Amino acid sequence: MQFNNHFLMYANFRVELHPQSCDFPINEIKEATNCMQSRSAPSSNTEAVTKRLRHLIMTGEISPGDRLTEVGLARLLDVSRTPVRLALARLEQEDLVQGEPHRGFRVRRFTIEEMREIIEVRATLEGMSARLAAERGGFQQYEDEMMRCIAIVDELIARGDGGESARNVFIEVNVRFHATIASMAGNSVLSRRLEESPFRASPLFHAFTDEEAVEGFATSQFDHKRIVEAIRNGEGTRAEFAMREHALVPLGKAELIFRNLHRLSQKTFPGLGESDTESSDDES
Repeated sequence: MQFNNHFLMYANFRVELHPQSCDFPINEIKEATNCMQSRSAPSSNTEAVTKRLRHLIMTGEISPGDRLTEVGLARLLDVSRTPVRLALARLEQEDLVQGEPHRGFRVRRFTIEEMREIIEVRATLEGMSARLAAERGGFQQYEDEMMRCIAIVDELIARGDGGESARNVFIEVNVRFHATIASMAGNSVLSRRLEESPFRASPLFHAFTDEEAVEGFATSQFDHKRIVEAIRNGEGTRAEFAMREHALVPLGKAELIFRNLHRLSQKTFPGLGESDTESSDDES
């Protein structure tokens, strides 16, 4: 089965962790993913580990309630314990994990009300991001990236594939789409707030049937195309309204997201909670 380069570029990191559940060409996907990561690899190892852990938590790969230790995460990410320790400290400040004396950390569980509040704040920030992107111009500089994201989701919809691997690819591309708009907005403080905010990638899609997932792709894609058009035309108010409306969609499904997060919490990566005293791994 052949896939265009745009599709492969955004293949999900989860493929590397669960290759047996993926129906895409794994070797090609790994190669494309590695290329993408190498081009954007942060200079700081701690920053790289922090971003990876934040991503795994926000997409539900690491679930609410999961116990996290330096040893388990270092093995999962194939790094030493020191950047893991520093990354966990940062994520604790962001309220994504909670420290437990002598036991490491746990991924924080959010209440339904907290989830609603987070979604409302995210919608405001995302709307501001779209407005600034439209008003400050520079669309041509980011046009190729935006259209890659659009093309990949168009391909998913055309294939009618709503399986787990397709959902993971969609989530990756969706995150990239919103991050590109944040970069276009040219406000570093806003970009950081969006990156650190929970539910950057909605876990809602994992609660759908395959058919519902494809319908969700199509609905989201319709919104994305409206947003792109408004930004391209420099219509700040229209872009902000379209993005806020898009970002508030999960608000009406907060209970479904909450139930799905609880379901995901029954699945864990083996060894994540391994005691830090049970290993003599190098901490350097």
